[in-house]
Amino acid sequence: MFGGGLFGGGGDGGGFFGAGVPGRFDQQYNVYPVTFMGREDLEKGNKIILPQSALDHLARLNISWPMLFEMSNPAANRSTHGGVQEFIAEEGTCFLPYWMMQNLLLQEGDLVRISNTSLPKGSFVKLQPMSSDFLDIHNPRAVLENTLRNFATLTVGDSIVINYNSKKYEIEIIECKPAKAISIIEADVNVDFAPPKDYKEPPRPPPAAEVSGASYATKVEEAEEAPVVQDKSLKPFSGAGQRVDGKPIKTPLSSPAMGPSAPPVVDEAELMPWKFRIPGGVKYTSAPYSYGADHMSGAKGQSHGPDFDLFVGGGQSLQ
Repeated sequence: MFGGGLFGGGGDGGGFFGAGVPGRFDQQYNVYPVTFMGREDLEKGNKIILPQSALDHLARLNISWPMLFEMSNPAANRSTHGGVQEFIAEEGTCFLPYWMMQNLLLQEGDLVRISNTSLPKGSFVKLQPMSSDFLDIHNPRAVLENTLRNFATLTVGDSIVINYNSKKYEIEIIECKPAKAISIIEADVNVDFAPPKDYKEPPRPPPAAEVSGASYATKVEEAEEAPVVQDKSLKPFSGAGQRVDGKPIKTPLSSPAMGPSAPPVVDEAELMPWKFRIPGGVKYTSAPYSYGADHMSGAKGQSHGPDFDLFVGGGQSLQ
């Protein structure tokens, strides 16, 4: 998962400069932040800068590679681990990322003890963000994987700093396997996340049964307390209808208040005149010829009597 170091992927067999019995490197240096050398890029990892004499000493001791070191502050009983980036520091001094100095409770110029060590390859690490802001990152696993490429080791209890989008996120290492300090150079490491330290779970809603029971009880109380008011105002659409075929209307069961209505009076002679058809043709032969008295034909029939002849006038020519 995480690969690449200054010295590539090392095995457990050979030494740095050939075979032999490995020795012990254990030195003390005055420590300063890597920013004092203009190496702000090293703040993104846990690799340090040592003097040239350290490289000469390590070469004589036949140290196995990749070179890993334990940095400790005996006065505060704090320790961590890391790799080495370069051997260009002034004699008697070394340079550490500032976040490592904070973990070791070191100030500029304090003494730090550095010794070589050998760590097993890691297989699992569990991380815990210090702030819930880390959850706002779009793809935190990809960001973390890209950041850990700059690390050589991981140690339980360390708080590493991730720089992303001009913002710093502090993450604590709470578990490592197979040991409390592991090497992640060319190692396939499974990463797990714990909830952030300031994360608070949202309150759980009450069970559905209690909610429904409470709402039902509230509705029952409201129904019991609400007074019954008789509405005497005009009710729209409360009349009765009629069918075209003259059959009685069945009152729907959902509207019992309407009640059955009297069947309408149907004039079959008006609606179905074919039932009273006279064979041969004409039904009315005298004025007003079935028209009412108010009709103009009826009025004419009453004024002139039954002997009045229609259409008996004379015509005139226009010429």
